[in-house]
Amino acid sequence: MMEIIKTAEEIENIFRNVVFQIWHMNPDTKQNQKRIRFPWGSDIQSKQSDSVPTWKRNENICLIYELPQDGSYNSLSDISYELDKSKRDFIEVDEHTDIHTVIFANYGPNAYEYARDIRDGFKRERIREYLKKYHFFVVPPIPAIKRVPELVNGQWWNRVDVTVIFYEYVRREETVKSIESVSVTAMTIANGKELTKSVKSEIR
Repeated sequence: MMEIIKTAEEIENIFRNVVFQIWHMNPDTKQNQKRIRFPWGSDIQSKQSDSVPTWKRNENICLIYELPQDGSYNSLSDISYELDKSKRDFIEVDEHTDIHTVIFANYGPNAYEYARDIRDGFKRERIREYLKKYHFFVVPPIPAIKRVPELVNGQWWNRVDVTVIFYEYVRREETVKSIESVSVTAMTIANGKELTKSVKSEIR
């Protein structure tokens, strides 16, 4: 096999695409691409420093916050060893589970409906099968959606959140070199003197 580990950007793309699938929207259109954003995403250095939203109050927007989480599963690792292709060295395999808490914060006049669709969408078999291809698994139960309106410049902005926990299967590999030679030192005593001889043994 090979390593199974994802970058932050790859994880973002998985969740972006899965939300578009739930909403039955085309992820490739420019208008739809603005619908989903990652405020703490992989390109965080290019984000604005102002706390005021960059979209309009009547726009339907989904912000996704991906938060790694501690738990009983991600503190455990299954360590095993395999021979490499040359059949000479070993590969140390570390298999473990990463836990992700993902908040889908929906803004706009239809935030409630879109949040509800996301919550229900993660119960669908086709969505779970899509996530499974990328080694992500939904952890039930999914909590109820929450209305958390925000006060911005004297106006209340509609916001409804969905929080979902995911398990991610991770596989890391590291080559462990086999022993190629051993140096052996032999000592004998003759006529009251120590005689030392070093021998290097090659392992083939």
